[in-house]
Amino acid sequence: MPVSRRSLLTGLAALAALPACGLDRAYASALVGSAAFPLPVRLWLRREGTGEEVSAIVRTPDGYNARDLLLLSWLLRDVRDASAAVWIDPRLFDLLAAVQGAMSAVHGAVVPLIVTSGYRTPQHNAGLEGAARGSLHLAGRAVDLKAPGYGPDAVALAGALCGRGGVGIYPSFCHLDIGQARAWAGGRKAPPAAQAVPGTPITKPEEPA
Repeated sequence: MPVSRRSLLTGLAALAALPACGLDRAYASALVGSAAFPLPVRLWLRREGTGEEVSAIVRTPDGYNARDLLLLSWLLRDVRDASAAVWIDPRLFDLLAAVQGAMSAVHGAVVPLIVTSGYRTPQHNAGLEGAARGSLHLAGRAVDLKAPGYGPDAVALAGALCGRGGVGIYPSFCHLDIGQARAWAGGRKAPPAAQAVPGTPITKPEEPA
């Protein structure tokens, strides 16, 4: 997935604005030089909880590889709701392959990406506290993941540099999607100076995807 200078700067700016992002400038600079890769597009994913792995060729010069997209889509099924599965938008796998490629180039070896949540059924999503009603997980266009040896911030930075969608940083994982460009930090404790004062008016908060 080619990455433009504008998207790189946009991604960096969005993440730098997040609270407690911990943006590593040296790591960011290394990623910038490693974010574009030629075909074929390869991806290696593991699924947390099931131990499954898929090593796939997402796309070749002739187009998407339907057989491997099926394997990857099944890996991202809703394992908490009868293993319900849908075809995942292949552009999400393009993004994950770009993230993995960039992180691996900086690391010096392949960095496995571990999926903690992929597709969600409406019933599963409705039962999750804090999940958006219109979550892109419902449409097969979002994934929550982590990388061994790296914090969620590092994965999020690679996602912001390699894609143009949503990036969310949580304490133990990173959310990536191929929706509208936006960034947020969820589940973080506010610093003492930012704690709410009882009685202070508030506005309706935006729902994360």
